[in-house]
Amino acid sequence: MKNAHVPTESEENTRLMNAYALEQPAAGAANLHPIWGNADVLVEQWRGELPPDGVDGILMGMRIRRIGMVIDKFIIEQCDAFGIKHHEFILLMALRRIGDPYVLRPSDILKMYSVTSGTATYRLDQLVKRDLAAREPDPKDRRGYLIRLTPHGKQSVDKILANLQMQFNDRMAPFSRIAGGLGALEAGLRLFEACLLAPESH
Repeated sequence: MKNAHVPTESEENTRLMNAYALEQPAAGAANLHPIWGNADVLVEQWRGELPPDGVDGILMGMRIRRIGMVIDKFIIEQCDAFGIKHHEFILLMALRRIGDPYVLRPSDILKMYSVTSGTATYRLDQLVKRDLAAREPDPKDRRGYLIRLTPHGKQSVDKILANLQMQFNDRMAPFSRIAGGLGALEAGLRLFEACLLAPESH
């Protein structure tokens, strides 16, 4: 009995690219609009305006940023249903993802979101007023305080995340049908992020 053929890396890449192409929906008129079109339109417009050499990296960045804007649109739609602003949800998400007891120091928030202390204080005040977050004494600093996600805040975040999860599962169904497709995308995005965060080479 002959040994089963093990695909080479090149063959596996070709398989994935072919599978991606087969799952591509037909482009609608909205996708091709010169102002509101998809990332293909944006990238091709910039390809015609930028110098041709060494442009691939920045164009990939523009494509990913455009996708990020689409994701933000989904998040904002879900947040609106709960009366929560996008920037508030991002802060609540930070508290939620670190796990019980869902606490951060104000300095952590400033580092994560690069906002002024005045802006951070105002945003926290709004969350506290609506019982989405609470201030409590910092046991390690008598003059300081901690920001804690309240049960109401956690419940709100979890409901929004559940809605987003269902939305993404539905939207990403074509991707999920491709064996290894999501893993390959994740590996590529991880490399892209690592390249951006690495020290400059010059």
